[in-house]
Amino acid sequence: MLITNKNKIKQGRVDGFAYQEVGEGEQVVLMLHGWQDNSNSFLPLLDKLPHSALEAFKFIALDFPGHGGSDWRSADAHYYFVEYVYDVLAFLRAKHIKCCHIVGHSMGALVGGLFTSLYAEKVNTLTLIDGIGLLYQSDKNAKQQLLDAFAARQVVEQVNETTLRLFADKQAIIKARLKVSDFNEEIAAILMERNIEELEEGARLTTDPKLKLPSTTRFSRAQALSLLQGVKTPALAIMGESGYAQMKHSLGQFSECFEALTCIEVAGGHHCHMENPEQVLEQVLTHIKHPGVS
Repeated sequence: MLITNKNKIKQGRVDGFAYQEVGEGEQVVLMLHGWQDNSNSFLPLLDKLPHSALEAFKFIALDFPGHGGSDWRSADAHYYFVEYVYDVLAFLRAKHIKCCHIVGHSMGALVGGLFTSLYAEKVNTLTLIDGIGLLYQSDKNAKQQLLDAFAARQVVEQVNETTLRLFADKQAIIKARLKVSDFNEEIAAILMERNIEELEEGARLTTDPKLKLPSTTRFSRAQALSLLQGVKTPALAIMGESGYAQMKHSLGQFSECFEALTCIEVAGGHHCHMENPEQVLEQVLTHIKHPGVS
Protein backbone atom coordinates (compact mmCIF):
# COMPACT_ATOMS: atom_id res chain seq x y z
CA MET A 1 0.00 0.00 0.00
CA LEU A 2 1.66 3.20 -1.20
CA ILE A 3 0.53 6.48 0.32
CA THR A 4 1.41 9.11 -2.27
CA ASN A 5 -0.36 12.08 -0.66
CA LYS A 6 -1.45 12.96 -4.17
CA ASN A 7 -4.34 14.90 -2.67
CA LYS A 8 -1.97 17.37 -0.96
CA ILE A 9 -3.02 16.77 2.61
CA LYS A 10 -2.45 19.86 4.78
CA GLN A 11 -1.20 19.73 8.36
CA GLY A 12 -2.98 21.96 10.88
CA ARG A 13 -3.09 22.90 14.56
CA VAL A 14 -5.65 24.77 16.65
CA ASP A 15 -6.00 25.04 20.44
CA GLY A 16 -3.65 22.10 21.03
CA PHE A 17 -5.36 19.85 18.47
CA ALA A 18 -3.37 18.57 15.49
CA TYR A 19 -5.21 17.49 12.36
CA GLN A 20 -4.81 16.63 8.69
CA GLU A 21 -7.07 18.25 6.12
CA VAL A 22 -7.84 17.90 2.43
CA GLY A 23 -10.61 19.17 0.15
CA GLU A 24 -12.20 22.52 -0.61
CA GLY A 25 -15.91 21.83 -0.13
CA GLU A 26 -18.21 23.59 2.30
CA GLN A 27 -19.40 20.39 3.98
CA VAL A 28 -16.98 19.03 6.60
CA VAL A 29 -16.28 15.34 7.15
CA LEU A 30 -14.67 14.90 10.58
CA MET A 31 -12.70 11.66 10.96
CA LEU A 32 -12.07 10.23 14.43
CA HIS A 33 -9.43 7.53 14.99
CA GLY A 34 -9.20 4.67 17.46
CA TRP A 35 -7.48 4.31 20.82
CA GLN A 36 -3.68 4.70 20.60
CA ASP A 37 -3.96 5.31 16.83
CA ASN A 38 -3.88 8.74 15.19
CA SER A 39 -5.14 10.59 12.11
CA ASN A 40 -2.81 8.58 9.85
CA SER A 41 -5.41 5.85 10.30
CA PHE A 42 -7.36 7.62 7.55
CA LEU A 43 -4.49 8.31 5.12
CA PRO A 44 -5.34 5.33 2.86
CA LEU A 45 -8.87 6.76 2.49
CA LEU A 46 -7.77 10.37 2.04
CA ASP A 47 -5.19 9.33 -0.52
CA LYS A 48 -7.86 7.81 -2.76
CA LEU A 49 -10.48 10.56 -2.67
CA PRO A 50 -11.79 11.39 -6.16
CA HIS A 51 -11.72 14.98 -7.40
CA SER A 52 -15.49 15.27 -7.12
CA ALA A 53 -15.37 14.48 -3.40
CA LEU A 54 -12.57 17.00 -2.84
CA GLU A 55 -14.69 19.68 -4.46
CA ALA A 56 -17.81 18.84 -2.46
CA PHE A 57 -16.31 18.17 0.97
CA LYS A 58 -13.51 19.14 3.34
CA PHE A 59 -12.11 16.07 5.09
CA ILE A 60 -10.50 16.66 8.49
CA ALA A 61 -8.77 13.79 10.31
CA LEU A 62 -8.28 14.75 13.96
CA ASP A 63 -5.62 13.61 16.42
CA PHE A 64 -7.29 13.15 19.79
CA PRO A 65 -5.36 14.67 22.75
CA GLY A 66 -2.45 12.46 23.80
CA HIS A 67 -2.30 10.93 20.32
CA GLY A 68 -0.36 11.82 17.18
CA GLY A 69 0.59 15.48 17.01
CA SER A 70 -1.97 16.79 19.51
CA ASP A 71 -0.98 18.05 22.96
CA TRP A 72 -1.08 15.75 25.98
CA ARG A 73 -3.57 16.55 28.69
CA SER A 74 -2.12 18.34 31.72
CA ALA A 75 -0.31 16.36 34.40
CA ASP A 76 -3.36 16.33 36.69
CA ALA A 77 -5.82 15.29 33.96
CA HIS A 78 -6.74 11.87 32.60
CA TYR A 79 -8.24 10.37 29.45
CA TYR A 80 -11.79 9.58 30.46
CA PHE A 81 -13.92 8.45 27.52
CA VAL A 82 -16.45 11.25 27.89
CA GLU A 83 -13.66 13.83 27.60
CA TYR A 84 -13.04 12.71 24.02
CA VAL A 85 -16.67 13.55 23.29
CA TYR A 86 -16.10 17.04 24.68
CA ASP A 87 -12.90 17.26 22.61
CA VAL A 88 -15.00 16.92 19.46
CA LEU A 89 -17.24 19.76 20.65
CA ALA A 90 -14.20 21.90 21.48
CA PHE A 91 -12.53 21.21 18.14
CA LEU A 92 -15.63 22.10 16.14
CA ARG A 93 -15.92 25.33 18.11
CA ALA A 94 -12.22 26.17 17.57
CA LYS A 95 -12.59 25.58 13.82
CA HIS A 96 -15.92 27.44 13.63
CA ILE A 97 -17.68 24.36 12.23
CA LYS A 98 -21.42 24.41 12.90
CA CYS A 99 -22.16 20.91 11.64
CA CYS A 100 -20.36 18.04 9.96
CA HIS A 101 -20.43 14.44 8.85
CA ILE A 102 -18.65 12.14 11.31
CA VAL A 103 -16.61 9.09 10.32
CA GLY A 104 -15.25 7.21 13.35
CA HIS A 105 -13.15 4.09 13.72
CA SER A 106 -13.17 1.91 16.85
CA MET A 107 -12.98 4.27 19.86
CA GLY A 108 -13.59 7.13 17.42
CA ALA A 109 -16.81 5.40 16.36
CA LEU A 110 -17.95 5.16 19.98
CA VAL A 111 -17.08 8.81 20.55
CA GLY A 112 -18.83 9.81 17.34
CA GLY A 113 -21.95 7.85 18.25
CA LEU A 114 -22.31 9.45 21.67
CA PHE A 115 -21.52 12.91 20.29
CA THR A 116 -24.26 12.43 17.69
CA SER A 117 -26.73 11.34 20.36
CA LEU A 118 -25.95 14.45 22.42
CA TYR A 119 -25.64 16.97 19.58
CA ALA A 120 -27.76 15.68 16.72
CA GLU A 121 -28.07 19.16 15.22
CA LYS A 122 -24.30 19.20 14.64
CA VAL A 123 -24.09 15.90 12.73
CA ASN A 124 -25.39 15.39 9.19
CA THR A 125 -24.47 11.71 8.90
CA LEU A 126 -22.62 9.20 11.06
CA THR A 127 -20.33 6.44 9.80
CA LEU A 128 -19.09 3.83 12.28
CA ILE A 129 -16.12 1.65 11.25
CA ASP A 130 -15.80 -1.55 13.31
CA GLY A 131 -17.16 0.16 16.39
CA ILE A 132 -20.63 0.86 17.76
CA GLY A 133 -22.32 1.53 21.07
CA LEU A 134 -20.49 2.11 24.35
CA LEU A 135 -18.33 -0.01 26.63
CA TYR A 136 -20.15 -1.00 29.81
CA GLN A 137 -19.70 -3.25 32.80
CA SER A 138 -21.72 -4.89 35.55
CA ASP A 139 -22.38 -2.73 38.60
CA LYS A 140 -20.81 -5.38 40.82
CA ASN A 141 -17.38 -4.71 39.26
CA ALA A 142 -17.36 -0.98 40.00
CA LYS A 143 -15.26 -1.11 43.18
CA GLN A 144 -12.56 -3.33 41.67
CA GLN A 145 -12.48 -1.16 38.54
CA LEU A 146 -11.70 1.87 40.68
CA LEU A 147 -9.04 0.08 42.74
CA ASP A 148 -7.29 -1.20 39.61
CA ALA A 149 -7.39 2.23 37.99
CA PHE A 150 -5.87 3.96 41.03
CA ALA A 151 -3.14 1.32 41.35
CA ALA A 152 -2.17 1.74 37.70
CA ARG A 153 -2.23 5.53 38.01
CA GLN A 154 0.36 5.49 40.80
CA VAL A 155 2.75 3.60 38.54
CA VAL A 156 2.28 5.82 35.49
CA GLU A 157 2.63 9.03 37.53
CA GLN A 158 6.32 8.13 37.92
CA VAL A 159 6.81 8.29 34.13
CA ASN A 160 8.16 11.47 32.53
CA GLU A 161 10.09 12.41 29.39
CA THR A 162 13.33 11.08 30.84
CA THR A 163 11.82 7.71 31.78
CA LEU A 164 9.79 7.01 28.62
CA ARG A 165 10.71 3.67 27.07
CA LEU A 166 13.43 4.02 24.45
CA PHE A 167 13.42 1.67 21.46
CA ALA A 168 16.43 0.89 19.29
CA ASP A 169 14.85 2.61 16.29
CA LYS A 170 11.55 3.36 14.54
CA GLN A 171 11.38 -0.13 13.09
CA ALA A 172 11.48 -1.64 16.57
CA ILE A 173 8.35 0.33 17.51
CA ILE A 174 6.59 -0.74 14.33
CA LYS A 175 7.36 -4.39 15.07
CA ALA A 176 6.11 -3.97 18.64
CA ARG A 177 2.79 -2.64 17.30
CA LEU A 178 2.56 -5.60 14.91
CA LYS A 179 2.63 -8.02 17.84
CA VAL A 180 -0.68 -6.62 19.16
CA SER A 181 -2.38 -5.95 15.82
CA ASP A 182 -4.13 -7.86 13.06
CA PHE A 183 -2.64 -5.97 10.10
CA ASN A 184 0.60 -6.11 8.13
CA GLU A 185 3.84 -4.19 8.56
CA GLU A 186 3.02 -1.72 5.79
CA ILE A 187 -0.11 -0.56 7.60
CA ALA A 188 1.72 -0.50 10.94
CA ALA A 189 4.36 1.79 9.42
CA ILE A 190 1.73 4.23 8.11
CA LEU A 191 -0.08 4.31 11.43
CA MET A 192 2.95 4.56 13.71
CA GLU A 193 4.76 7.23 11.68
CA ARG A 194 2.71 9.88 13.49
CA ASN A 195 3.25 8.35 16.94
CA ILE A 196 7.05 8.16 16.87
CA GLU A 197 9.84 10.58 17.76
CA GLU A 198 13.31 9.69 16.51
CA LEU A 199 16.25 10.68 18.72
CA GLU A 200 20.01 10.26 18.41
CA GLU A 201 19.93 7.46 20.96
CA GLY A 202 16.89 5.68 19.52
CA ALA A 203 13.15 6.21 19.10
CA ARG A 204 10.18 6.58 21.43
CA LEU A 205 6.42 6.85 21.30
CA THR A 206 4.90 10.31 21.45
CA THR A 207 1.58 9.04 22.79
CA ASP A 208 0.85 9.92 26.40
CA PRO A 209 1.55 6.90 28.67
CA LYS A 210 -1.62 7.77 30.59
CA LEU A 211 -3.67 6.58 27.60
CA LYS A 212 -3.08 3.01 28.77
CA LEU A 213 -4.57 3.57 32.20
CA PRO A 214 -7.80 1.67 32.89
CA SER A 215 -10.92 3.76 33.32
CA THR A 216 -11.92 4.64 36.87
CA THR A 217 -15.57 4.04 36.01
CA ARG A 218 -17.65 2.64 33.18
CA PHE A 219 -21.28 3.01 32.28
CA SER A 220 -23.72 0.32 33.29
CA ARG A 221 -25.56 -1.39 30.44
CA ALA A 222 -28.71 0.57 31.24
CA GLN A 223 -26.82 3.86 31.19
CA ALA A 224 -25.13 3.02 27.88
CA LEU A 225 -28.41 2.15 26.20
CA SER A 226 -30.07 5.26 27.62
CA LEU A 227 -27.29 7.54 26.36
CA LEU A 228 -27.63 6.28 22.79
CA GLN A 229 -31.37 5.72 22.62
CA GLY A 230 -33.26 7.38 19.79
CA VAL A 231 -30.45 8.53 17.47
CA LYS A 232 -32.23 9.72 14.33
CA THR A 233 -29.15 10.81 12.36
CA PRO A 234 -28.59 8.59 9.28
CA ALA A 235 -25.94 6.09 10.37
CA LEU A 236 -23.84 3.51 8.55
CA ALA A 237 -21.99 0.71 10.35
CA ILE A 238 -19.08 -0.77 8.37
CA MET A 239 -17.84 -3.95 10.03
CA GLY A 240 -14.71 -5.87 9.06
CA GLU A 241 -15.34 -9.51 8.18
CA SER A 242 -12.61 -10.50 10.65
CA GLY A 243 -13.00 -7.46 12.90
CA TYR A 244 -13.25 -7.50 16.69
CA ALA A 245 -15.79 -9.97 18.08
CA GLN A 246 -16.62 -7.43 20.80
CA MET A 247 -17.77 -4.94 18.17
CA LYS A 248 -19.97 -7.52 16.46
CA HIS A 249 -21.52 -8.25 19.86
CA SER A 250 -22.05 -4.52 20.40
CA LEU A 251 -23.76 -4.27 17.02
CA GLY A 252 -26.41 -6.65 18.32
CA GLN A 253 -26.66 -4.79 21.63
CA PHE A 254 -26.93 -1.23 20.27
CA SER A 255 -28.26 -1.34 16.71
CA GLU A 256 -31.81 -0.60 17.86
CA CYS A 257 -30.61 2.67 19.41
CA PHE A 258 -30.07 4.04 15.89
CA GLU A 259 -33.36 4.67 14.08
CA ALA A 260 -31.80 4.97 10.61
CA LEU A 261 -28.93 2.46 10.64
CA THR A 262 -27.53 0.57 7.66
CA CYS A 263 -25.04 -2.23 8.35
CA ILE A 264 -22.58 -3.67 5.85
CA GLU A 265 -19.60 -5.99 6.07
CA VAL A 266 -16.36 -5.51 4.14
CA ALA A 267 -13.20 -7.55 3.70
CA GLY A 268 -10.57 -6.97 6.38
CA GLY A 269 -10.10 -6.89 10.11
CA HIS A 270 -10.52 -4.21 12.76
CA HIS A 271 -8.60 -1.70 10.60
CA CYS A 272 -10.56 -2.62 7.46
CA HIS A 273 -10.50 1.02 6.34
CA MET A 274 -6.72 0.76 6.04
CA GLU A 275 -6.64 -2.76 4.62
CA ASN A 276 -9.46 -2.24 2.14
CA PRO A 277 -9.68 1.54 1.59
CA GLU A 278 -11.34 1.44 -1.85
CA GLN A 279 -14.42 -0.48 -0.71
CA VAL A 280 -14.73 1.41 2.57
CA LEU A 281 -14.32 4.80 0.86
CA GLU A 282 -17.01 3.91 -1.67
CA GLN A 283 -19.44 3.14 1.15
CA VAL A 284 -18.51 6.28 3.11
CA LEU A 285 -18.96 8.59 0.10
CA THR A 286 -22.26 6.99 -0.88
CA HIS A 287 -23.53 7.44 2.67
CA ILE A 288 -22.57 11.09 3.10
CA LYS A 289 -23.88 12.00 -0.35
CA HIS A 290 -27.04 9.88 -0.21
CA PRO A 291 -27.79 8.84 3.40
CA GLY A 292 -29.52 5.49 3.69
CA VAL A 293 -28.58 4.34 0.17
CA SER A 294 -25.38 2.39 1.14
